Amino acid sequence: MKKMVVPGWIKAYFGFILANWLFFTLMRGIFLFVFHAALVPQAYHELWKTFYIGAKFDMRLACALAIVLGLYFTVCAFWHKAQILRKAVAAFYGVLEAGVLFIYFLDFAHYAYISMRVNYSILKYAENPMISLQMAWETYPIVWGLLALVLWGVLWGVFANYVQKKAFAQTDSYRWKGNLGWFFGALLLTAALMFGQLSQYPLRWSNAYHSTNNFICNVTLNPVLNIYDTARFVKADSYDEEKTRSYYDTVSHYLQVDNPNKETLNFERVIPGKPETEQKDYNVVVIFMESLAWNKLSITNPDIDPTPFVKELADKSILFSNFFAPTSATARAVFATVTSIPDVTSFKTSSRNPLIVDQHVVVNALKDYEKYFFIGGSASWGNIRGILEHNLTDVHMYEEGHFKNEHRNDVWGISDLDLFREANRILDEEQQTKKKPFFAIIQTAGYHRPYTIPADNAGFEVKDIGEDLAHKRSFVSVAEYNSLRFSDHALREFFKLAQKSDYYDNTIFLIFGDHGLSAPQSENMPRGYVELNLINHQIPLIIAGKPIEKPQLVDRTASQVDILPIVMGILGRPYFTRAIGRDVLSNPSAEPGSLLYGWASSPATIGFVQGEYYYHRQGEKEGLYKFTADNYNEDISKQDPQRFEHMKNLALGLYETARYQFYHNQKRDEQDN
Repeated sequence: MKKMVVPGWIKAYFGFILANWLFFTLMRGIFLFVFHAALVPQAYHELWKTFYIGAKFDMRLACALAIVLGLYFTVCAFWHKAQILRKAVAAFYGVLEAGVLFIYFLDFAHYAYISMRVNYSILKYAENPMISLQMAWETYPIVWGLLALVLWGVLWGVFANYVQKKAFAQTDSYRWKGNLGWFFGALLLTAALMFGQLSQYPLRWSNAYHSTNNFICNVTLNPVLNIYDTARFVKADSYDEEKTRSYYDTVSHYLQVDNPNKETLNFERVIPGKPETEQKDYNVVVIFMESLAWNKLSITNPDIDPTPFVKELADKSILFSNFFAPTSATARAVFATVTSIPDVTSFKTSSRNPLIVDQHVVVNALKDYEKYFFIGGSASWGNIRGILEHNLTDVHMYEEGHFKNEHRNDVWGISDLDLFREANRILDEEQQTKKKPFFAIIQTAGYHRPYTIPADNAGFEVKDIGEDLAHKRSFVSVAEYNSLRFSDHALREFFKLAQKSDYYDNTIFLIFGDHGLSAPQSENMPRGYVELNLINHQIPLIIAGKPIEKPQLVDRTASQVDILPIVMGILGRPYFTRAIGRDVLSNPSAEPGSLLYGWASSPATIGFVQGEYYYHRQGEKEGLYKFTADNYNEDISKQDPQRFEHMKNLALGLYETARYQFYHNQKRDEQDN
């Protein structure tokens, strides 16, 4: 058998990658050594995961830096005269590697200055270059730093030159036969190393935020990649402190701020909770039902009955009938619900923004609770992993690949039915073992195209209502109608299983939609909902379970940001918050309302719903509408100027406040860690 000979240029290429990777790993170790005072003993056990994930980020950067060298080697392998560029390539890498070291220097200085890894916002110092340069000159050893960069660049230039010589030291390296295979093999391996993990989604910045400990997450980050990951968000979104201040009086009164201070923009509230004898230790299960829109329920579609179990639950539980998702898109719903801040970012979603991953979460006040998150697909989707793992203390993450019994259904992972089965099994087993109350989030995703009904469906039967009727009743097709029916069916099966468990009698369940869905016909809804696009936002909130003693219909306007404060109110537990969410169920003095943000339109829409009134602004056009009336499209702002001004100030004020809070709602260590 002929012995396989690896071409020298392949060895040199991966040797170059390895050299960079070892250097980056060394820098991570130095970072930990220099700033180790911030490492608390409770986080020691997380260091192995930190270095494991960090090594994958470092490998991605090492591969990215070697791409030019790899392409150059490939050309040389087929055309040896290309080696005339050897010195130019060596010089290129001397400059490039010096630039990388410069970023590491900036990173160490930046962290020492404000305890934050360097990101794209470092460029803000260029706005006042002379002041910034003078500060740097007076603070850091600039001359020694420049000498180190020059020396480093020379060393890497020499090393790159040496690597090139070794790559083609043997004359038989110049041949077509075999080189093409090695090229594609190296290309695939490089792509795999940059992808970073065996998963549906590649390694993302959110993987670095695997801990609630900020220092552990900071050690995991790679500074060069962090600049790249944050670049788009720094340029696209920020906040306006003066605009936030201009609406402060209105917003602080709406939020019932304890000690209003316009200058410091204080939004803090300490909710005392009930006396200890009245506090509850109910388990809490929060269920995100994919696209459970108000206009698609059996409540508004009784004749085609798409959600019989949801209606059954609503009839015997607490039902919020005037409840809204601040924005559409599931990742935005996760962010809003968990942080109690509406996701009003104009670029992608806030869960994808590494600059605002650190957020205070009110349920972390439940220190005696175990916390769980279940999703049928991957938590890397939408980068929600970072928001959840970094901010929900000691959360147990369960996703596709982590369940005992799972069968991939389609692109969204396992079916909703399998997800509910596994969530119930795990919660029941954990409850029996740990004997502690729990807070769990279950996020469904099956009610999405391609609307796959699994073969294992617990007796579900497809129903044909005809495409025409489906269109008239808010559905795009019969397939979508049946997909929602199956989602409802899966929820029923979950409750059947839960009722047999040890945890059921002491558990409250909150069921709601992650967002609404627009449907042009929707003959089952008042036309104002459709024309003003409120059906894209209105969803139900149902609070069910044995502890809910009697049915209650709540028509006060509220939104997803209020969900966790409502939970804390039901439990009677004390907590701290500075976010927009409020307990509108237990606190009758809280003014009802919901901010709406239409990010998908251009220009984006900003609105505020209160009862049957809707303030709507798009660009310079604004108005006040009574969306349930026959004259829903008539602007009544001049007829009711006081209401118009108040709702306008709340809409714009909450919008500006939310943008401000993205960057000013960091965790409080004494409560969150």
